[in-house]
Amino acid sequence: MASSPVPSSGLTVGDLREFRSDVLESLLVEQALYWEKHLRWDFSASKDILLRYINLRNLYGFVLLRDAVPIGYSYFIHENRKALLGDLFISEAHREPSAESMLLSHTLRAAAVFPGVRRIEGQLLTLSGEPPELNVYGHPVRLFLRNFMMLEGLPASRSPTKSVGLMYRGWTDRDLDKTSGLIHRAYQGHVDSLINDQYRSAMGARRFLFNSTQHPGCGLFYRKAARAAFDRVANTACGVCLGSLVLPKVGHITQLCVDPRFRRSGVGRELLGQALDAYREHGCEAVSLTVTASNQQAIELYERIGFQVHKRFPAFVWESY
Repeated sequence: MASSPVPSSGLTVGDLREFRSDVLESLLVEQALYWEKHLRWDFSASKDILLRYINLRNLYGFVLLRDAVPIGYSYFIHENRKALLGDLFISEAHREPSAESMLLSHTLRAAAVFPGVRRIEGQLLTLSGEPPELNVYGHPVRLFLRNFMMLEGLPASRSPTKSVGLMYRGWTDRDLDKTSGLIHRAYQGHVDSLINDQYRSAMGARRFLFNSTQHPGCGLFYRKAARAAFDRVANTACGVCLGSLVLPKVGHITQLCVDPRFRRSGVGRELLGQALDAYREHGCEAVSLTVTASNQQAIELYERIGFQVHKRFPAFVWESY
């Protein structure tokens, strides 16, 4: 991945592996400040991990430079036949759609020719605007808009939803298989299964759940906010809500889904309400979540509770077939 001069903008793009962490640290420090200020999210742990991998020179991506000074970076992760867009960030003083599109295009093209890759996925929360239509080696990049929603000030009280024949309880690691089957059922034919192909199989959903509860990708898993609903007779999972802490007093809903047979029965609202109760007891000041912009039914539920759209961001999908 060699440096590519672009005279019209005065920008160049270099291979991320050619840079050491001390050169890029100030850029990642600015990114951490951005996440805390605009998204109320602690990015410091991710920053430290990224700097360590950059020093090891095994992170694939690019650095955007202006007059030989790094002003942005991006990277992707290879996973079997898929590449995941890890992040893309440009310093505020230089952030503009043309610079973001340039860095994104380089990253997508590099990921597309990585050995074995047939699919690229990615969600980029820090892009400043809606990216233009992209085409990578003859195949279009599909764009899905998503909402980052925030609830400021948690409700003090609520009326529990009465659900006949259902049992609500805390989620445990033993529920991994039952809830992975639930997620697979819940997202069949759903737009989110186009964005995240792990939803398309029970095994993929299990990997998603394991990563959500064991790795700090979306904050630190907060077990008290993780709730599940089960059919008392069949003992099958019919709904699940998972959460994390992204700041000491800010929570994030990482997953909320309901079996199609139980939708519009109040299960989702009750699970979310119980999670918010746990966050309130913890002393949280706010809770965030993300939702695909076309998922109007879910958005209406969140808005009734008090969530508001804080930012809109894109999710990308590219496939070579």
